[in-house]
Amino acid sequence: MIQATDIELRAGAELLLSGATFRVDSGDRVGLVGRNGAGKTTLTKVLAGQVQPAKGVIATSASVGYLPQDPRTGDLDVVAMDRILSARGLDDLIKRMRQCEIDMGSEDEKVRDKAMRKYASAEESFQTAGGYAAESEAASLAASVGLTVDILAQTLGTLSGGQRRRIELARILFSGSETLLLDEPTNHLDADSIVWLRGFLANHQGGLVVISHDVELLEATVNRVFYLDANRQTLDLYNVGWKEYLN
Repeated sequence: MIQATDIELRAGAELLLSGATFRVDSGDRVGLVGRNGAGKTTLTKVLAGQVQPAKGVIATSASVGYLPQDPRTGDLDVVAMDRILSARGLDDLIKRMRQCEIDMGSEDEKVRDKAMRKYASAEESFQTAGGYAAESEAASLAASVGLTVDILAQTLGTLSGGQRRRIELARILFSGSETLLLDEPTNHLDADSIVWLRGFLANHQGGLVVISHDVELLEATVNRVFYLDANRQTLDLYNVGWKEYLN
């Protein structure tokens, strides 16, 4: 799903990682660990395709969902729920349907007829993409990370940074991406949401790379550990769970 070959990372002139080759396949749930400043966040950005490595090649064969530490949520005038739905393109279809509903109230018969045809086309695409069941799924995911109906109805610009980060987490989980790259996903989550997230990630059937200081999350989810050694600029790979890694 992700193949990294001979990867070199740098922060300016400083070498962070050299000669790293590894794979993340379906079923691999990787805990990426190392001291602060070792380059963990930089490596996830490279795996997500957001930045290029100094050397080496990243090849992906499936969809990737990436949650950075400080996610950019895009247009702050967008309604929070629409932002989540955008992960599957449902937000645009809903907007088209809403506009058609307005146009179907026109006194102009031609406008009404055109709107009805457009509505039928948009609704068909909407149902193909999961339709109202997908909307319900998105709402359920949002509730699981502590987002109320009132929050989902607000525009992003009216929300706190923590609320916007939870919106992005819900969006990434809703996307259905086969490989998830999550940088400190428990930030801004309450205790119940963290417990829920542990279960969700433990049952994820695709690939996962997670950076987290939540030891219980690592214990519950990971079956591989990648240790980024800042002193040797190497990535050590361990095909064991978190408890076995510590022992």
